[in-house]
Amino acid sequence: MNRTLPEVIADILTHNDGIVDHKEDGIMEALTPSDVSNALGIPEFARLRFSYDGTSDESIYASYDSDFFTSVAKLLNGKGKLSIARYESSIPNVKKLSKTISEKIKFNNATFRLEKAEPKNVSYLLCYFKYVALSDERQEGIMPILINEQNLSTSSFKHDITELNEVTEELKDIERCEIGKVFQSAYSACACMAKENLKGFINSLERRLNRDIRRVYEYYETLKDETRKAIKKKALANVPDNLNSLKEGQNYNSNIPSVNSKQALEITDQSLAERDNLIEKQIQDRTTKGNGIDKLFNKLDAIETERKWKVQDLVAKYALNVQIEPVSAIRIETQSILSWINIKRRLFSRLFPVCFNPIIRQIDALPCESCFRPQKPYYICDDKLHIICTNCFMVCNNCKKQYCKVCYDMCPKCRKESVDN
Repeated sequence: MNRTLPEVIADILTHNDGIVDHKEDGIMEALTPSDVSNALGIPEFARLRFSYDGTSDESIYASYDSDFFTSVAKLLNGKGKLSIARYESSIPNVKKLSKTISEKIKFNNATFRLEKAEPKNVSYLLCYFKYVALSDERQEGIMPILINEQNLSTSSFKHDITELNEVTEELKDIERCEIGKVFQSAYSACACMAKENLKGFINSLERRLNRDIRRVYEYYETLKDETRKAIKKKALANVPDNLNSLKEGQNYNSNIPSVNSKQALEITDQSLAERDNLIEKQIQDRTTKGNGIDKLFNKLDAIETERKWKVQDLVAKYALNVQIEPVSAIRIETQSILSWINIKRRLFSRLFPVCFNPIIRQIDALPCESCFRPQKPYYICDDKLHIICTNCFMVCNNCKKQYCKVCYDMCPKCRKESVDN
């Protein structure tokens, strides 16, 4: 249920040994221990108001945009990170649910049969993760992940829960995975889903990176062109020497006449083009000789080295670092229908629980048991019948063998690492 801010503040102060009294004019009087009042920056006896009315009395403004509200976080430091709640659900029709399971669950390389369905007490963990994407800009957000604690099915939670009740006694006979494994699975799913949320941000980074790299290339290519022109100019000053040296090489065109000081004035347009091509080839092969040409070649090398440094700086500038940390979690206990499916792959079979999620009113998606991101199509591995998605059903780049990412870190055949599909 939704609660007002004065009610929440009253509960926090009472929990910290304070005494509160609500007045008819909307003022809340609070008497707090000295350590609490020091943490909040208020007197031990204070009058708190939750609306900004511009009055100049001794009451302290305590709404969401106040310094008081910000200081309340000091009282909650390290507290409230894990809570338990009860969700009263309505049990769906078993026959309709069984039909829906048969229609919605598909495997690309296996079959399954519905074995049984029964009402069960189940629990979900609603995990809130904070993600921060750091690059030349910063983007952050909160990603709520709802995970079934028995089969580790995850989903991005975008609903409002207003029907959670306080737990006086935990439900019995609830099967759960170890809590560390549950959090690890939720974290893995969050990492994938956060990248999907950041797709626009990532595309923007890539566009700006490509734009800046293109500008760097254009700038340094201009410098290199100017340097090549300077080399060519110096080479042209030594045309007779260059052509005589080329005459002895295998690439020399015998149709080009020998050049001397008298014949240089009678070179045809074709001879000029051939001469320029020969000089360009000399520059490319770095066999051009002349006064100061070696220094210009060194300048070309320096330009290319500086260009590479600039590109590396840009890559580092736009590199994306995504940090994810858990903020809080709510364990939600409820009742639902738990169905067991018998997955068959070749001569082997495996039972797997499928649950109707009463919180989001749909069947839990099958989890990829590697990345825990729910995405179709699903495959079943040959070794231990793991449920895996396309990205985690690896194809070896070397021998083309498909293998399960849960079972193997690298190809079991050629022992070489592969990349995601």
